[in-house]
Amino acid sequence: MSETFAAMAPRYDVLRPIKSADRARLQAMLRAAGLTADDLVVEVGCGTGRLTMAMASMTRARLLGIDNEPRMLAVARAKSGEGRPSSIQWDAGSAYRLPLGDSQASLVLMSMVVHLLKQRTRAFREAGRILKPGGCLTIWTFTHPYIDSFYLNPFFPSIPQIDRARFPDHRVLERELSRAGFSTVTTTIEEQVGEVSLAEVVDRVRGRYISTLTLLPPLEYRLGLQSLEEKLAEDPGGSLTQRTEWAIVTGRMPTGPE
Repeated sequence: MSETFAAMAPRYDVLRPIKSADRARLQAMLRAAGLTADDLVVEVGCGTGRLTMAMASMTRARLLGIDNEPRMLAVARAKSGEGRPSSIQWDAGSAYRLPLGDSQASLVLMSMVVHLLKQRTRAFREAGRILKPGGCLTIWTFTHPYIDSFYLNPFFPSIPQIDRARFPDHRVLERELSRAGFSTVTTTIEEQVGEVSLAEVVDRVRGRYISTLTLLPPLEYRLGLQSLEEKLAEDPGGSLTQRTEWAIVTGRMPTGPE
């Protein structure tokens, strides 16, 4: 899977642009955390830094983006050198071994990360280690109903089976966070609906903008892409409706001995 993200790095921001709904979720998360300039926010699995950089304009807190893919981090660092906020730092690291001491961060974000983790509870314990007492870990992931109704399913029928096995249900995540030492665990479900042009959909699929596309049988991928290309040729100005359902799972560390 590392090779997938390395290959995608140069075009990642084009294939998966940050949207207004993403910014709204970030703002709500940061507002709820009540951060000051002395606080540290860590994004684990920051990729090219899209969300980390967006947060820089929303909070006075310091920001640290961590990723284990060098080419993704290289893109993030290059963007930081283009007059971007100096409150952001970047570091290489694994979700299982974060490059921070104990009790350093007030907030940790894992967006679209948990389905890639082989040992989730271990990663959650590591996030808990770097969090201050009362600090929060926030997870953004997809719900199973969303996976079942994903807008590309008619073109790639194996996607629901593949992603139901990869993406844990939010109730599973809640139990795992509790086992990892988080005392208060909550989930919020958020839905967003929008139109995506067929031209953009074809570009996304050609670039395999989601890792699931790399897991499809090769013939299914080719036939699905061909079907989308034919649909675009028939209706160049057409679009598809994309409905997204997020599970936002938050765990808070205890403020004292339990």
